[in-house]
Amino acid sequence: MSKNRFDYRFGAVPVSLEEVLAFREDRKRRQEELLAQFPPGTGTLVSLSLNIPGEYKHFPWALRAFREEMDFFSRVVRSEGIAILHKERIEKNRGYTGLMVAAETGERLKRLGTWAEERHDLGRLFDIDVLNSRGEKLSRRDGGGPGRSCLICGGDPFCCARTRAHSREVLMEAVLDIMGGFFRKTLEETIRTAAVKALLYEAAVSPKPGLVDRFHNGSHDDMDFFSFINSAAAITPFFADCAAAGFDYREKPEADDGGLALFESLRQGGKLAEARMREAASGANTHRGMIFSLGVISAAYGFLFHDQERPPAKALFDLCRSMTRNLQADFAGYSPTPSHGEAIYRSQGITGIRGEVSRGFPVVREYSLPHLTRMLEEGVSLNDAGILILLGILARLDDTNIIHRANLETLRAIQEDLLTFLEKNPDPPAATEKARQLDRAFLQKNISPGGSADLLGITFFLHLLCSRAASETGSRRSGSLGQWSCPEKR
Repeated sequence: MSKNRFDYRFGAVPVSLEEVLAFREDRKRRQEELLAQFPPGTGTLVSLSLNIPGEYKHFPWALRAFREEMDFFSRVVRSEGIAILHKERIEKNRGYTGLMVAAETGERLKRLGTWAEERHDLGRLFDIDVLNSRGEKLSRRDGGGPGRSCLICGGDPFCCARTRAHSREVLMEAVLDIMGGFFRKTLEETIRTAAVKALLYEAAVSPKPGLVDRFHNGSHDDMDFFSFINSAAAITPFFADCAAAGFDYREKPEADDGGLALFESLRQGGKLAEARMREAASGANTHRGMIFSLGVISAAYGFLFHDQERPPAKALFDLCRSMTRNLQADFAGYSPTPSHGEAIYRSQGITGIRGEVSRGFPVVREYSLPHLTRMLEEGVSLNDAGILILLGILARLDDTNIIHRANLETLRAIQEDLLTFLEKNPDPPAATEKARQLDRAFLQKNISPGGSADLLGITFFLHLLCSRAASETGSRRSGSLGQWSCPEKR
């Protein structure tokens, strides 16, 4: 790995030996101040930092790893019922330090620190020092643990450092491998959790006109609420795979193509996810549209997450649009058994979900996501907000499912009626009653707005990612690196 490649991929800032030594002096001075502020018997000082060799101390992955160290050890301490009397972070180009004072003996805190270093996926990079009243570090053996081993060969790290047994490049690659493995795992867990929640939230919102919900099967005789539960459980791993593919793609030479090759790489996995869906749902098409849409979003999120812990929503929508900018070319291909969407495009020029994705989800971006966020902040229940959002999506989306089951004129009449209704700013009870009225009408005409339901699920998915980031901002996140920007309220 060349220095140039490292700078390009990670935005690293090299520091001089003089800067490192100056940073250590500043840290020691601050430690002495805290030791004087908390004399023996009132609290024990813990100093947290990262083991990063060489001249690169400050880069986005390192900052994320350091903050994870602070968060994880704080949770460990609190889980033991130990009070944290003081905590601060020092984050500079020269390095990072966390200082914590806890109401516990040094020996017990050292045991907890050793446990954290041994158990966490990033623990090999954690440096959790517990200081006595004289500012001296307790050894790992004071905490009941073994000494540390070399990152590369497993031998004595001091001997390896003294003899320069391993180059800085090799050591740095090992550090990046540890960080990358942890962030990739975190990404997969985040996407998997958000996806299964979004799929189940969408199914659970009730009543939904013509759709499967907790009350009935809507205009469907081949699926019910439990079909959606089974399907969601079966396809959720696919979205984690898509996110991981996006994360890995960021480091490939073709990563600057705007995501075209990334999108193409998802197709085979999408087919397999559809097969799993039909097996789980007894042959029913419960989530085909979601497999496509959430797959694209998950891959885009993973790509952006590589460099930013909280990708801006605008960047996510823009990347989805870029990844699928050639998507409508699929319509030009011959298919002996065209889908309903393909048939409608050829007869009426309406692009359906392909158009929605290739334009960066305009209905979600401009309407449903900011409105869902606003309503939940105002205390509207998830179910009531979901009903209102679904009605708003119906009023704006060219839902090809409605056109297929009825016709374009019916869709336009539904949209005109709903826009008039929503202009009155209805409260949740009025929206619920409107949904019931539409449900009766849709059942009579065998209408099921599946495309609108998919966008509701997508809205939940993006809100879960956004609210996760928002809840972390402030209490444990600071600075300008990787800030999440939720859509503006409109």
